[in-house]
Amino acid sequence: MEPTLCYIKESYFKKNISFQKLLDTGNTAKQSRRTHLCLKLEISGNKFYIPLRNHLGDEIRKFGRIGHAIPSEKRKDAGLDYRYTLIVNDDSYIELQTKKKIPESQYRKIKTDYEKIQKEFTVYVCGFKKAVRKDRVEKEPLYRESSLVNFIQELDNISSHKTIKR
Repeated sequence: MEPTLCYIKESYFKKNISFQKLLDTGNTAKQSRRTHLCLKLEISGNKFYIPLRNHLGDEIRKFGRIGHAIPSEKRKDAGLDYRYTLIVNDDSYIELQTKKKIPESQYRKIKTDYEKIQKEFTVYVCGFKKAVRKDRVEKEPLYRESSLVNFIQELDNISSHKTIKR
């Protein structure tokens, strides 16, 4: 399966300036230059975009999995950070990368681990939704910094999930 890498246009961040707990808050230019993995999961009909970070650190912390390590030669701590995932259902805000902006080694790792990433991320989203239902998002370290707080309404019907085949 070929992973889809993209950018989220600056206009998306300007339109949603009130969003909380984003990477690079207040710097819409930098936000729009960050590579995201377009993860095709059907969870309440939403499209998820997971950012690739240079400094993910440990992908599994004492309180749970925050992401998936995608190291490169120069960036040993790089990885996909599930905590800062965005939902963008309007494709006009998405700009597909015409050239790979990440090292081939990272791209291969994403491609090799794609199904594992989907499973891990589904567990993360379902756990977040459970924390919302129990009013525990701010109390649980795994979700306290999650940008998914901006998408509670979109995640409202998360009772079932399945992976979309491309």
